[in-house]
Amino acid sequence: MAESKKIIPYKKRRDLNVGIIIFLVISLYIFVNVVRGYTKRQVRYYEIVEGSMSEDKTHTGLILRDESVQAAPSTGYINTYMRDGKRAYVGGRVYSLDATGDLKKLIEASAGKDDSISDANVGEIKKKLSNFTANYSDSNFEYVYSTKYLLDNAAGEYSNIVNIENIDAISNENGLNLDIVTSPGSGEISYAIDDIAEKKEEDLTKADFDSTKHPVNYIKNEQLVETDTKVYRIVNSEAWSIYFEFDKGEEELYAEKKALTVKFKSNGLELTGDYSVIDTKDGYRLGKLTFDKYMVQFIANRYADFDIESSSVSGLKIPVKSVIEKDFFTIPIEFISKGGDGVSDGFYKSVDKDGVSSTVFVPADIVKITDTNCYISAEGKDIVSGDKLIKPDSNETYEISNKEKLLGVYNINKGYTVFKTIDILSSNKEFYIIDKGTKYGLKVYDHILLNPESFKEGDFIYQ
Repeated sequence: MAESKKIIPYKKRRDLNVGIIIFLVISLYIFVNVVRGYTKRQVRYYEIVEGSMSEDKTHTGLILRDESVQAAPSTGYINTYMRDGKRAYVGGRVYSLDATGDLKKLIEASAGKDDSISDANVGEIKKKLSNFTANYSDSNFEYVYSTKYLLDNAAGEYSNIVNIENIDAISNENGLNLDIVTSPGSGEISYAIDDIAEKKEEDLTKADFDSTKHPVNYIKNEQLVETDTKVYRIVNSEAWSIYFEFDKGEEELYAEKKALTVKFKSNGLELTGDYSVIDTKDGYRLGKLTFDKYMVQFIANRYADFDIESSSVSGLKIPVKSVIEKDFFTIPIEFISKGGDGVSDGFYKSVDKDGVSSTVFVPADIVKITDTNCYISAEGKDIVSGDKLIKPDSNETYEISNKEKLLGVYNINKGYTVFKTIDILSSNKEFYIIDKGTKYGLKVYDHILLNPESFKEGDFIYQ
């Protein structure tokens, strides 16, 4: 019988793969850092710089002038001899009325090469177009129509200069009976007509400031007009006034002002006018600016958009999103004292221990001080609500209780968050201008957090 043989398999020893271990360690390291990167608070900061800001107030004003409206003496097709803004003299021809409408055809038939527009006239039209392009705004589309009217008016006058010089001969040769209308006075004229032209300032109402309710009618060349139709205005003086409604608190802002500087949006003109406040018959209170020149630049306008320029405010410039609000204890300034070193600010606090009362000096970080109060953190542990402070060299006490909210930012110069209060001087949507002379406040080149909502007082920012 053959001897049986039992085969026992031998378990091979597995050697550790160093490459796999290193790979796993590196993978774990990367994973841990990625997780930490997502969970760690992101620190974004801003370096404080000096800056300035102007608080301009935008208004739509209503213009009144010393002007009179002239009506057509008869019915006919109008042929203007002067464009808007030109000065008419007593007895000077302003326009004519053609009862038949034949004058236009006769002028066109007699037109020749010498009737072309001069280079100077073309230059003036280009200047008007350039000014329109520079100052156009979607919010003031009416500006398009007024500019088109002025350009049409100017082009019509430029192209008809030679014909106007011969108009009498043309009408006589063809037996036309023209009604020549002359100016009754001396002044600048405009064919832009509305229902406010001869209104007095004391008769102004709130409804007058709604431009949609007072449309402008532009009298155009060769237009048929009926008898007594209002055709043009004659402005008798260079002096003019613009009236505006006050925003909330604005009247008080200008209470001490005798003059204001404004910048008109339609043409970029910057003027300083005499400032006053008027009351209408119905008790409506309006701001008034009076000017003694540049009336002709606005002669075709009843309304004008402008900014009232205030003095520039200077200080430290900080982002709006860096500012937070916190609660602080208020303490009368008479209770502030100095520590044993004669330098540290703090307070003497009454302490009861084992039935024995004593007084200890507690240093405190004062974040703001006024003529009456100082402010300390309401989150501190050394001074809390209910503690009694003792006035130096006196038995008078003050119990901690009152709180106020203050605006401020987190300063991170020391590597941890320190709350600093701010006094805002001016602002817009993105930045504040704050006082740079505030005690315990910020300085140029300080670093402040841009995302303060995820931090609290005393947080280390780089751990």
